[in-house]
Amino acid sequence: MKRLFWPAILGLLLVSCILCAPPPTFPVETILTAVATPTSAATATPTVTPTPASLAGGWSWDDLTPYKQAMLPDFATDVDRFADATRYMIDLRVDLKALTFGGEEHVRYQNHETEPLTEIVFRLLPNTPGYGGAMQVRSVAVNGEEAAFDLRFQGSAVYVPLASPLLPGRMIELSLAFDGTLPNDASAGYAQFGHFEDVLAMPNAYPMIPVYDDEGWNVELAPTYGDATFSDTSLYLVRVTLPDGMYVATSGVIVDRWSNDDGTVTYACASGPMRDFNIVASTRYRTLTTTVGSVLITSYYLPEYQGGGSRALDYASYALRFYEQLFGPYPFTELDVLATPTEAGGIEYPGLIVIAERLSSQEGGFLELATVHETAHQWWYSMVGNDQLDEPWLDEALTQYSALLYYEHRYGQERARSLLKDSFEGWYKSVDEDDQKMGIGLPVASYPEHLYGPIVYGKGPLFFHEMRQQVGDEAFYEILRTYWNEHLYGVAYPRDLMTIAEQVSGQDLDALYEQWILGQ
Repeated sequence: MKRLFWPAILGLLLVSCILCAPPPTFPVETILTAVATPTSAATATPTVTPTPASLAGGWSWDDLTPYKQAMLPDFATDVDRFADATRYMIDLRVDLKALTFGGEEHVRYQNHETEPLTEIVFRLLPNTPGYGGAMQVRSVAVNGEEAAFDLRFQGSAVYVPLASPLLPGRMIELSLAFDGTLPNDASAGYAQFGHFEDVLAMPNAYPMIPVYDDEGWNVELAPTYGDATFSDTSLYLVRVTLPDGMYVATSGVIVDRWSNDDGTVTYACASGPMRDFNIVASTRYRTLTTTVGSVLITSYYLPEYQGGGSRALDYASYALRFYEQLFGPYPFTELDVLATPTEAGGIEYPGLIVIAERLSSQEGGFLELATVHETAHQWWYSMVGNDQLDEPWLDEALTQYSALLYYEHRYGQERARSLLKDSFEGWYKSVDEDDQKMGIGLPVASYPEHLYGPIVYGKGPLFFHEMRQQVGDEAFYEILRTYWNEHLYGVAYPRDLMTIAEQVSGQDLDALYEQWILGQ
């Protein structure tokens, strides 16, 4: 996830010109208004002590059918490629009165590395500074046998030693019982996790396995101003129990729901191949929907911001169609766009993006830029992953430049030049001259907080603009399509992008890389 947290002035710079923009060069489907009413009013939920829930009810490791419900028909077979990927079955119960959550997860994990693994690691992201919650693992079992575990990185990582090494190609099953608490103030990070202003946001509210690569397990305590996740594409089946009367959006799709005797409702959810899982819900949400091709796009907004909800739907749907044409098809059946009280401008998750509700009154401006940026992350983060902690430019700078391509396509060259000059170049040149020389290829933690945005989000997209000028439009777009196609659902590194760029263009791009990425 990333936090698009530009100074408010940047949004203001865009407002005046967006109001007088010409019409789109291709039509976006008519917005279908569907202001629904929950089946029953929200009711007080008795305080419940979260306990591990049973995963009985028909889910099976052998059945890939539920996951395919989250995919468009032409891409349902993509799920078959992930039969041996990490699989999560999660039962989660949320008590909003007590601000607690808890449950149990079962994980099937196969060693896809070339070396034996002596331990398995899980991240507890609610314990990181940027999340501001708390999470505890109560028990761990490996292949049905109780296992020891220890906590590291301020309780944000659980290390489970294995009785015998897990050999390459071999598989194990792990079960974890866990519980935690939800913050209800916005003092931590960007208020991405918790219950604020009647909106529940629960990204990564479960123990999650990070990427294992040539560095070993990728576990570090992320700064509050950068991304905290670096995970492989996995498959999720999630049951979440919430108070009745809530509008619920999740990564993937809701395949079933049922009411319980205690005034709660359980939602059964399934994902396609996705890197992480988020749940957002509120009794106050209303919805607007449209379709792009066969993709259902739903905008969740608060009643006082219907206009903002409509505009966000328009921006996301235009961007989705454009990026499909430019980069490659969006394979999932749904994309949800939700206004939340996050202190960030926006944050991306697979199949789901959140936009700061404070932007909802804007026409164009930062509301449009944040929505388009987060939509582009469905390609550069969700479908093509990267190390967001150590190489944030690989998705953030490319996503920023993808937003510029949207403005160029929708509003013309002059508007795009204005965005490039005033918002990207102007932002990074607003810092001290010596700081402007920093390369865009550093880890998040290597940037002081006040420089992370100007360098990665401001200077970063200028690297892609320079590449485009050097190789030409045709080659540049082919580079992006090839990069997406070759690393779809995988993890890409800078060398992967640059190898493709040089192969497609037939040019040596070392000097460009050294100047912009390395700052030499």
